[in-house]
Amino acid sequence: MLFSAETLESEIRKLRGLLQMLHEDQPDVMEDVFEFHVTSLITHAAPEHHPRIRSAAHEMLTAIQRQPVRPNPNAPDIRLMPSLLASAA
Repeated sequence: MLFSAETLESEIRKLRGLLQMLHEDQPDVMEDVFEFHVTSLITHAAPEHHPRIRSAAHEMLTAIQRQPVRPNPNAPDIRLMPSLLASAA
């Protein structure tokens, strides 16, 4: 099934929101998630839309990666054995 132009625009906007969340919460997986979603968009788009999707997506990724990560002091500490890691430092 191919997406319409409106659906593609909507999905690209959703990707921006997802990347923003990952940039702040899980930057280590951001590029993998990005590649997965861009590939998915391309497989559901007509070939004439592929260059625009790639271009818009890469511009978006670059812009988000340039933003500073805002610290969140209320975020849970989910590291495994943080006391051992702190004593090793």
